Amino acid sequence: MMRNLLPCLLAFGVLSGCASYPSESVAERDVETRYDDSFVANDSSGGPAQVPQQANAGLATEARLERADLRIERAGWIRVDSGEEMQASKKLRRMAAQFDATVMSFNDHAVSFKMPSARLELLLEAIEKTEGWEIDEFDFSAWDRTGEYFSVEARIASTTAVKERMLKLLESAATLEEVLKISNKLEDIQQQLDGFQGAMRDIGLKAGRVEVAIIFN
Repeated sequence: MMRNLLPCLLAFGVLSGCASYPSESVAERDVETRYDDSFVANDSSGGPAQVPQQANAGLATEARLERADLRIERAGWIRVDSGEEMQASKKLRRMAAQFDATVMSFNDHAVSFKMPSARLELLLEAIEKTEGWEIDEFDFSAWDRTGEYFSVEARIASTTAVKERMLKLLESAATLEEVLKISNKLEDIQQQLDGFQGAMRDIGLKAGRVEVAIIFN
């Protein structure tokens, strides 16, 4: 009797183990294509880098470097105990080339950089190793704009297709009224395309980049 039950128990265990791994659904694989223009960010002018309100705060070391197919944007700040603030600000600006950083703003006690995210850890290490400097605290945020990128890309493709159809209709227009009507629609379509392309440029310029403010005290 036991010999007859053993194969059954083994088969039941194998089937139970297989059932514990759910398959990925189609919805999880598909890319969201709905467009929402509320995500188009506005560039700030001057002053230390600000952390956007929609970003979740987190330490710089929490996130691994993003893959090439992701569009991740970062921002944050570092507070450094440096002694002489003005000399520290000047010294850090001279170090900017080490991190491929662009100095966005500076004063006698702070410097704001825009730089590749991949260089952020190098910046932290350089500050820690500089004699007389000590990092008091820092805070960085990262948010993923990959879905926005593919959403806008899809809208550009569909709007371009509509534009091409309208151009063909314009060629076959028989009256002046038809020409004016189609021309007005083409103008609206072009304005939409300009907005989508501007959003793509915004994502492209900020993806893989970090805005960081270093504050000395």
